[in-house]
Amino acid sequence: MSMHSPRVAVAGFGGFLALSLAWMVTLPLFAGPDEPANFIKSAAVIRGELVGEPITASVSTSFWSTYVDIDARFGTAQQVPWCFVGQPRVAACNKPLQSLTPVENSRTDMGRYPPVGFLPAGLGTLVGPTDAGVRAARMTAALACAALLTIAAELLRRRNRSITPLLVATTPGVLFLSSVSSPSGLEIVAAIAAWTAAWCAIDERWSRPSTVTIFVATAALLVLSRAAGVVTVGVMVLAAVISDHRAVRSVLMRQWRRLLWLVASLALSAAWYLAVYDDNFGVRLDVESRVVKFGSIISQSFDSVPRLVTESVGNFGWLDTPSPAWVVWAFVALTVALLWSAISGATLRARLAIAVVALSGPVWLIALNQNSQHLLGTFGAQGRHLTPLLVGLPLAAVMRRAPHRSDIPVITIVLVLHMSCVMVALRRYSFGARDNDFFGFIGDAVWAPPLGMPTTWTIVILAHISAWFALRQYAGRIEE
Repeated sequence: MSMHSPRVAVAGFGGFLALSLAWMVTLPLFAGPDEPANFIKSAAVIRGELVGEPITASVSTSFWSTYVDIDARFGTAQQVPWCFVGQPRVAACNKPLQSLTPVENSRTDMGRYPPVGFLPAGLGTLVGPTDAGVRAARMTAALACAALLTIAAELLRRRNRSITPLLVATTPGVLFLSSVSSPSGLEIVAAIAAWTAAWCAIDERWSRPSTVTIFVATAALLVLSRAAGVVTVGVMVLAAVISDHRAVRSVLMRQWRRLLWLVASLALSAAWYLAVYDDNFGVRLDVESRVVKFGSIISQSFDSVPRLVTESVGNFGWLDTPSPAWVVWAFVALTVALLWSAISGATLRARLAIAVVALSGPVWLIALNQNSQHLLGTFGAQGRHLTPLLVGLPLAAVMRRAPHRSDIPVITIVLVLHMSCVMVALRRYSFGARDNDFFGFIGDAVWAPPLGMPTTWTIVILAHISAWFALRQYAGRIEE
């Protein structure tokens, strides 16, 4: 099939969307982390309420909480998930949004977050403050993420590069966050697309305008989706300079008009951060558990690395449904294999750039924990906060890895790993996390997905089969 055939792109988009569909039919409403607050924020943003009325920072409210001037029925989302959140052994429950009575104005703990990351889900909220509106918000968010992943896959196909680094970077946790109302999904997927373009551009010495355009567009989206995106893009640029500073200087001279869009997004993100996001950062809560010694922060940050890697691969819901250990180890092994592939035969400068990307993760982790200790007296870093940097490691392999005979087996392995995580989440919500009777939830479910257990199983299996047929087309030319 032609490198420029649109049929492969359409199929790829359908494949990525099918994987999100598997999550959407499985998860109870508001099972995503902070999903009630994200849903309310999305509804406010799409209706022109970008920030809302400030709420004084306290132990019981977020530093970024606001009241938003929208239909108070959207605020009932805050009442829904607490029947199972924080109780991993308790099955999910049904509380239809339209059946609840507002008890306060619509409040969101994400009120000061940049609005761009909430726009895709916001389109779905136009359906209204109902369960159908929540599902529509998930769908529009998933459509945006699937489009970004397809752009990355198409870039690799047209450069005759293997899709396996992209699929390894797109862990079950990434697809989960792409399937709920969460700005983290858009942020991480934008980072995946930007890293793909950055490594391809480094390999091409920044000579192809189309690759530069994709990098600028996705990096700008990453920066606008979350203030921390500036750090990830900064590491990308640093890696490019280390790899080939002459090529970077050349692209700055030849294609500076394209790069202005990235500069503009950086300026806009900085303005939002200074004018809105950090309004309460002068407040320091009185918390006895605060760690003040920098050495202790470093030590405890490194102690949390195994947990954070597990969360990055996938810890579903409100961090109460981790991926099975064998899934985590499989993705770690695949990442290490791809890193070895990227380093083998690479120039000294390219190896140094990859090393800098690897070191940026621990540095950013320490910075996040130091900041959260200063403000809240907690260790607030989660796996999803580090994932935009971590995905740059397996994706470094796109510089050297062409389509190969092993691509289809790797696609199969990744999809099997993903489906196992979906089933683990289904078991947790239908039966509760129990140490025995692993398959008991099949015939003795306490909570059943909206479509019923048999139909949900069928859709999950068919979604993964469809994704396999769609994504195998990206295996491309087979090299001996």
